[in-house]
Amino acid sequence: MAGNSQKLNEGELALYSMHLSSGYIPVGVDLAARVFQICYLNEKQKIKNKALSREAFLDFLKSPPFSQSLMVGFEACGGCNYWARFIEEQGHKYKIMPPSAIKSFLGKNKTDKIDAFGIFKGTICPSVRCIRARSEENQTLMNLLATREQLIKQQTQSLNVQRAMLYELGEICGEGAKKIDAATDKLKESLEKSQSEAISNFRMIAEPIKANRDSLAAQIKQIDLYLKQYAKNNRTVQNLMTIPGIGVLSAVTLHAVLGNPDDFPNSRHFASFAGFAPTVKGSGGEIQVGKIPHTGNRQLKKILYMCAIARFAQQSRKASSETEASKLTQLIDNPKISNKKIVSSIANRLARVAWTIAKSGQPFDAKKCRLLG
Repeated sequence: MAGNSQKLNEGELALYSMHLSSGYIPVGVDLAARVFQICYLNEKQKIKNKALSREAFLDFLKSPPFSQSLMVGFEACGGCNYWARFIEEQGHKYKIMPPSAIKSFLGKNKTDKIDAFGIFKGTICPSVRCIRARSEENQTLMNLLATREQLIKQQTQSLNVQRAMLYELGEICGEGAKKIDAATDKLKESLEKSQSEAISNFRMIAEPIKANRDSLAAQIKQIDLYLKQYAKNNRTVQNLMTIPGIGVLSAVTLHAVLGNPDDFPNSRHFASFAGFAPTVKGSGGEIQVGKIPHTGNRQLKKILYMCAIARFAQQSRKASSETEASKLTQLIDNPKISNKKIVSSIANRLARVAWTIAKSGQPFDAKKCRLLG
């Protein structure tokens, strides 16, 4: 699709006129770090598709060449939340769209102009849903949780490097920092007694690794203390912690990823966003419920699954001591249902209950939902 062949059909022009009557001029933007591609209709109803530098794009938003405000549409990406807030500050509207929704407006070829034109067509199309931008506070909270996860990964990597070094030198140790440190001290004493030439090299390996691990542990502890204090001062997090199986970290993660509960029409949509809504296929009037998809928010999905495992274990011990069979006991006793399916169903229910609590502002009520108990 060449740039000069881009045009709107009669139906799209009608949608464009509808936006004009509401007081906003649609503009499609292909966001980037330094060069932005913008697409809109000029006064002669011709497609204007051009590239702007970051400074020129800022000037375009601050003083657009139109007498009306803008409806700026762009794909969801890393910088979409910042630009959405900036656009609102300038008195315009924004429309963040899922990249999957824009694909239907694109052709086989891919250039910046083609992408901007497809985004422009998605902006004027009312059936393409708009994603609400996150606040700075919510973004930084999610970044804090991601940083904590990254530090834990680095801590695990350091332990694995130290364990591998010990194994190569003939020292076998179990899992855990204490066992690795004990094995390291033991091997160090052995090398010193034998007056091995490798002792200096061994010290230069072991000491920096230990110092790095201690530093990582201190940083993780500092973040955990902050998250506990954050949970105490946040009413929504406190309400989420009343859900059985949800702790401080899980509640903060739910609160951060959920953001504004109004972004989701109902609890089922949030469970689907978390990745615990099973796939559904049907034909000829027959509907089949499939497996849990691999999609969904990775961070939220992991947290909910771990909480569901804890809830499953807790209810399993409780069910074994009760004479009256509960719903969970009946599922466990059913050989056709695997424990993984039960855990996934609990995670689905946890996501739905979390959305309801965040939406209502009320704590968990066991009389209204037993969480498969």
